[in-house]
Amino acid sequence: MCASCKGVKHLCGVSPCPLIAEAASLYNVRIQAGESIYGSSPPSAFMGEAGYPKIMGGPLVPLDSGDTGIYEDSSRWIDLGFPKLIEMRLSLVRLMTKLDVHTQTNTGLLGRVQEVALGCRPVDVEARLGSPLSGRPSFSFYTPPMGSSARLESIVYVSNPSVPKAVERVVGDRDLPAGEGVVELWRSGVKVDHAQRLLSAGLLGRRRRLVPTRWSITAVDDILSKRLIEKIRSMPTIDVTMAGFHRALGNSFGVILVGGRGWWYEMLESWAPYLGAASDESYVVPSDWEDHLGRSTYASNLGGAYYAARLAVANHLYSVNRQAGVFVFMEVDRGWLAPLGVWRVREGVKLALTKLRGFENAGTALEHILGLMKTSRLSWLRGGTLLRQLLVTRTLDEFMGKDR
Repeated sequence: MCASCKGVKHLCGVSPCPLIAEAASLYNVRIQAGESIYGSSPPSAFMGEAGYPKIMGGPLVPLDSGDTGIYEDSSRWIDLGFPKLIEMRLSLVRLMTKLDVHTQTNTGLLGRVQEVALGCRPVDVEARLGSPLSGRPSFSFYTPPMGSSARLESIVYVSNPSVPKAVERVVGDRDLPAGEGVVELWRSGVKVDHAQRLLSAGLLGRRRRLVPTRWSITAVDDILSKRLIEKIRSMPTIDVTMAGFHRALGNSFGVILVGGRGWWYEMLESWAPYLGAASDESYVVPSDWEDHLGRSTYASNLGGAYYAARLAVANHLYSVNRQAGVFVFMEVDRGWLAPLGVWRVREGVKLALTKLRGFENAGTALEHILGLMKTSRLSWLRGGTLLRQLLVTRTLDEFMGKDR
């Protein structure tokens, strides 16, 4: 239920999500601030979704000055550990102002927020607060944790944002569709986090509008992975089935690349160990999947995690000029302490892909990966659509004794 809900659907009937509420109560923020704060924005900005199209959004600013770049660079977080990661992210104060997503003008407070989003290096800001700090942090299964919030009255830049030329070019082209802009940014070496921030701040596309941060994260993961998969489909298949595994932040990530097969992808996410149901064979692991033709509907069972993992896998296959059938297994255990966002899925799968080794066939690779997990094998098999198909069918090569 938790894998499918992610604190959004309220499938357990409790609102707000008990896991998010528990994390917020455990990690209450104790930051003292007067009528104004001064700090180095990583740079970072956040757009909410409540009340859409009238939303709350603004920059994230810590009370620290200097090199705060790591505060917004998710590629550097996976091995920090819970205490350090949460302490760092909760030091970011959410400076919020009411915004209309359809606003076209780049002036006033919105213009200031967009200037923050453009940059790639920390920018010193001084902000005047219109309300006391809330003291309550924000946790989500989609976005990274954030600290206290306060109403933003005004903001002044003490240093100028550093904007990459590729960002200037794409943002300045108002005839370029948003999706093409995201791809062009990626080709130019702009980080995924930065592209997500630009889309959220309404700086990409022909008909520009603000996009809630949660939506922009999944949109960028989806856009980039789809484009990579288009390329991958025409590449040769890998010769040998491979598998890799990584564990971090209370999550285990297992990846199997099936040799001799064209592109397909299935992700399965188990919360059985966290829920104390690891040995319960009646537990069915939620999953989403796509075949060689891709998918035309939203992956509603796993949501943003599906697209984050798909981007990591597609990026790897593109880099080695190969295609494969792909299975991603994710498991949440009692080492998980709080929602951190889908970035951890992308980065965890990425690290699992650095630990690939060959196996005789898909069956032995599966035994290896599931042997490293705590959830019962039957639960995984009940949940996987393509997984079951693989185990009950054989290709012509396999019948001929060329088992991958």
